[in-house]
Amino acid sequence: MIQKRKILFVTGARSEYDIMQPVLEQLNNCNDIELKLIVTGAHLSETFGKTVKNIENDGYEIADRIYNLVSSEDKVGRVVGIGTQITGLAHAFAREQPDIVVVVGDREEAITVSMTAAYLSIPVAHLAGGDIANDGNIDNAVRYATSKFAHIHFTFLEQHAQVLRLLGEDDFRIFNTGNPALDKFVHCPVIPKNEIAPLKVLKTGNEPYLVLIQHPIITEATDAGKQIVETLEAVVDLGIKCFINYPNSDAGNFAIIEMISKYAGEYPEIFYLFKNLDRVNYINLLRNAAVLIGNSSSGILEAPSIGLPVVNIGSRQRERFSAGNVIYVDYNRVEIATAIRESIYNPVYRATVKGIVNPYGDGNSAKKISDVLRSISINDKLIYKNITYKV
Repeated sequence: MIQKRKILFVTGARSEYDIMQPVLEQLNNCNDIELKLIVTGAHLSETFGKTVKNIENDGYEIADRIYNLVSSEDKVGRVVGIGTQITGLAHAFAREQPDIVVVVGDREEAITVSMTAAYLSIPVAHLAGGDIANDGNIDNAVRYATSKFAHIHFTFLEQHAQVLRLLGEDDFRIFNTGNPALDKFVHCPVIPKNEIAPLKVLKTGNEPYLVLIQHPIITEATDAGKQIVETLEAVVDLGIKCFINYPNSDAGNFAIIEMISKYAGEYPEIFYLFKNLDRVNYINLLRNAAVLIGNSSSGILEAPSIGLPVVNIGSRQRERFSAGNVIYVDYNRVEIATAIRESIYNPVYRATVKGIVNPYGDGNSAKKISDVLRSISINDKLIYKNITYKV
């Protein structure tokens, strides 16, 4: 009888679930793996589309649901939610006794999972460590703290792997695999433009449109409403149809949701609002879009694979490695409108963006990650960490 390795994934938001899902798909077909998920955070909130339904539809076994999202605009609400999440994770890990726990990125789940599992001597595999953004967001500190707790690192670029080495991480722990979200992105079924549900509102097949995803930054939470208004006013001035997906659950999201709802009501011929688009519709919406605007990591990590121009607004994502498809602007409606015009109407720029190669992967990352999770030796060498650099 095969001794199955039990692997537990923890997900709190649509964005990181999209990254881990191709790995889940790989492992779910392996006879030597027992696969379960813990679902928490925004996945369980009606405000953010209750995206746990997507996980249920994908057919993965959910070991636990941890309700920790505090409905508050105050920063303390997120901290209280983190404490609740740690307690829930501790009980779930003690009950499930996984061999490996997997987490993605730089949200609160990354630090709560890695810290809790480390105290329980459970190996943690972390995706997307070593990345760099100079935007003042708490996510950066979370990402690096998670890397110090984690035992296995799957990086998206060789530069990220080198950052981890410089942080004192053992080389045997680091695997540069690329971004598994691109597996689904590249191989997602193509839906004809006239069959993409949100695009039924377009008057002609050639009408350009925008996709907007703009998240709050916790250090700028009090300005989130003013910031999104600059973006919305730029779109109104241009008069181009714009499909808006809801922001994440960070402090400041209430103000953004209030403003995008207000503008969608006042300009129904321009703005079309979605709490959560399913992955297939989202990818096909991007495939046909003129520009992605806002500050989503999708513009950095995924948009290059389809040659999509991006206008990144504000400080979020600044100084992350870009393939050359991104124009960075401030929270200023004139700058935003100018960058959108450049992205749509400059044929030389559009041709350049169409020709770039995505440095974050080629669509074959999930198997590389699943192979490591299945085969890596779980022993004291893996679990008990030391710093490799010497003073």
